Amino acid sequence: MNINDTLKEHFDEIIDAVSDDLLISDGHGTVLRVSPSFEEVYGINNEDALGKTVFELEKEGYFKPSIIAEVLRQKVKLTMAQKTKTGRDIVVTATPVYDKEGEIRFVVSFSRDITEVVTLQKRYSRLEHKIERYKGEISKLRRDSSTSDFVSNSASMEKIMSIVSQVADYDINVLLLGDSGVGKTSLARKIHKMSERAGNAFVDINCAAIPENLLEAELFGYEKGSFTGADSKGKIGLIEMAHKGTLFLDEISELPLRLQAKTLKAIQDKVITRVGGINAIKVDFRLIAASNRDLDEYVNQGLFRKDLYYRLNAIKIRIPSLAERRDDIIPLINYFLDHFNEKYGRDKSISPQAMELLCAYDWPGNVREISNVIERVYITSSNGMILDRELPEELTRQKDSEQAPFEFRGGLNEAICQLEKQMVTEAFEKYGTTTGVARCLNISQPTASRKVMKYIKNKKEDV
Repeated sequence: MNINDTLKEHFDEIIDAVSDDLLISDGHGTVLRVSPSFEEVYGINNEDALGKTVFELEKEGYFKPSIIAEVLRQKVKLTMAQKTKTGRDIVVTATPVYDKEGEIRFVVSFSRDITEVVTLQKRYSRLEHKIERYKGEISKLRRDSSTSDFVSNSASMEKIMSIVSQVADYDINVLLLGDSGVGKTSLARKIHKMSERAGNAFVDINCAAIPENLLEAELFGYEKGSFTGADSKGKIGLIEMAHKGTLFLDEISELPLRLQAKTLKAIQDKVITRVGGINAIKVDFRLIAASNRDLDEYVNQGLFRKDLYYRLNAIKIRIPSLAERRDDIIPLINYFLDHFNEKYGRDKSISPQAMELLCAYDWPGNVREISNVIERVYITSSNGMILDRELPEELTRQKDSEQAPFEFRGGLNEAICQLEKQMVTEAFEKYGTTTGVARCLNISQPTASRKVMKYIKNKKEDV
């Protein structure tokens, strides 16, 4: 018996010994032979598969797509991925066998189960994604040198801290309002540290500090090759970094209108899509937003989406300026002095005369200005005690902006009008909106609007 006869005699044993799954069909796609493992992979009994066409098996969902159907149509050898009815991932190669007339007599397909490989790839991808997020969180925390403590001693701040203690443990959105430098970021950190998310990331995003053309990519991240200059590996976004932690959107009023809808969806559905990507990524974060602008005015002017404003405005906390809570000035000065003593390894103090000037100052830059001034005089002072003459000039000179004693001209009514005009003008110059004037002078917004029109806007029109 020659070798060909031997191969023909043992054909069945040879087919059964092949480790890959095997399917042989005729030139019309009818199944003629399958390997023993076919049932385990494709979920159909071997005997039931024989005699059926690959078109029928595809229609019944045992595999999709049918590679043999494609080979019969294209008349070439093909390799493709398949998904089986049992949920297995398969790579299949099908080769046509031609007769003497050049017609397809048989199609032989070999398939290899790569389900475990695909599973491992997905696990690896998820692990790589987590590593990327953790690296981003660590980098963000290292870059962030600002203090997370919140110093308060005044009655107004005690009321605010009472509210904070009530809402900290709940994942309700918080909106912090107040002038620049009053401590909105520090209070947001305080809320985070008091919450159940304290062990996870606090991601601080200043919407005004990132160029508009880069803001979307920074917030939502991007896939590799999504735009010119993008990192070849893609990049995780800041919102993703806040997963399981707290997301703080500072200066939220500066978020461009075109991004407000996408940001609203992220806040509302806790789902984001990276720039250039199609996959929805679930994120779990607690939201705190802040602004030094009058968001009601922004909404009325069409600069801020009303639906986003209402989504942010679940709990609204307005932090007063230092001019409204002067009892916090000394505790803040002492806090920053202790902070810089620890930072620079010294033991400096402040003279009584210098402290008196520091307490008398209006601090228009609020807490941030106190921090900057104390660090400045700490570094530039020549000995262990900071003296009054070493303070910045604006603290030591008589303020040029102080008004001369009020002069009464005419009768009482005229004097009242002069005083009212002065108060309205100063309030409008400070806050810039009728809502701010109303809050400052403790009058209604319509009344404030009329007085601003009377004393300021009409005057401008006459010029």
